[in-house]
Amino acid sequence: MILLISCGQQENKTKQETTEKVENFTTDTNQTKITFYKVNGKGILLGDDIKLLDENFKVIKDISYLNEHFVDVTEVSDKYHKIKPTDDYCQEFKYVKIKTKDFEGYVDGRKIYETIKHTQNKIVNLDNNEVSFIATTYFGIGVSDDDGLTGCSINTPVVFSDKNAKYEGLVKIVKNKNYESDYPYFELKDDDGANDEILSIDKQGEKYLLKIKRTYQEGGANLLVEIYKDKIGTFVAEIIENERTDE
Repeated sequence: MILLISCGQQENKTKQETTEKVENFTTDTNQTKITFYKVNGKGILLGDDIKLLDENFKVIKDISYLNEHFVDVTEVSDKYHKIKPTDDYCQEFKYVKIKTKDFEGYVDGRKIYETIKHTQNKIVNLDNNEVSFIATTYFGIGVSDDDGLTGCSINTPVVFSDKNAKYEGLVKIVKNKNYESDYPYFELKDDDGANDEILSIDKQGEKYLLKIKRTYQEGGANLLVEIYKDKIGTFVAEIIENERTDE
């Protein structure tokens, strides 16, 4: 059985510097030293319950209003951590220090995604306009680690960019007969269940047409996806064809 996981095909875009910083984080039961590496990157916050933490793990404020917004990433812990000792491996995460023009502090790494270098990334120029679809990952446990597959599930939304439209961000996906999942964002599958490859990107009127080859452990599918602005001017994705194949 072929495991569809692209280990080694992705690389974090956030650049780690050689300078390390040690912070003393204090919880109610113990004190733990955590090493942070300074980085210079950005990430997109995602979730309906995003809390900003101080250096003692205490909640400063709720920043859930910044859901789907980009923030600067300045530090990332070198190891994964648990909120509770009883949490399982898939619940571990890295602490991430973020900064905006109004505040800075730490967040649970499962609440922030960064773009990465990946074979799935696609950048094209259509009618003198650059359009891109870039893969992401978060700062939690992914579908694989140094030991192989983890059994942990993760959704990784794509960051879509349209230079002429001056847009960079996530794209909501339309539910229909070809997409019945409750996950609300357009993503490219890259796990032990399926792998997606964008074969081509074309423009038809005001819509972008993506031809995607999906490979399962047995068989595959050809997907046709439309990217367009809905009635309120928000970019959405709609899978209009999902044809299963034997390959």
